[in-house]
Amino acid sequence: LHIFSSEEAVECLSSKVQKRDIRVVLSGDSYMKQLYIGLTDILMSKHISDGKEIMDNVERSKMLSTARYWMKKRHEENATFPFVQFQCVVECYGNKPIDVCSECIKSSSVNSDVWFVGGGIHIYERVKNHVNGTMQGIQQLLDAEEGQNRTIYVSPPAGPMERIYQGLLPQVAPENPAHPFLDVYQLTKSCTM
Repeated sequence: LHIFSSEEAVECLSSKVQKRDIRVVLSGDSYMKQLYIGLTDILMSKHISDGKEIMDNVERSKMLSTARYWMKKRHEENATFPFVQFQCVVECYGNKPIDVCSECIKSSSVNSDVWFVGGGIHIYERVKNHVNGTMQGIQQLLDAEEGQNRTIYVSPPAGPMERIYQGLLPQVAPENPAHPFLDVYQLTKSCTM
């Protein structure tokens, strides 16, 4: 696992440096918001949250808004700075029907976009804690995005969502190459107690 410096991360995601259009969009639940805030910290080479641990939704929403503002401003002022945004904030959080998220992705996308989407915990809560209903919701999103070559599903981190994670594995890469997958569960497994 390579940990990128700010300079390396900017270079990796810069359209000008890579000589191709690169647009990275994140969307989904609070885990995805945290991921975006962390990515912003790396790309901006500063801590948006001033080093504070973000534990509640109100604080997380403030930090997300701040991160979105600075990322957009930096990209507008410097074309070599990567386009990395958080979009479909409400639509893809997981507490609305999946087709609402799919439609937002579809209407907000540009050909060069790569979307990272995760919302398992709130889908689980919306379907009243049923694993099968959660898996159906995630599968609906995967099916809607199949063939678009733009969406990578992000697993929940290690912890209370293990049954969802286990149910997800047969539906995503490498078992199903049509559904790219970022396995945050395995990345965070050693970090949980």
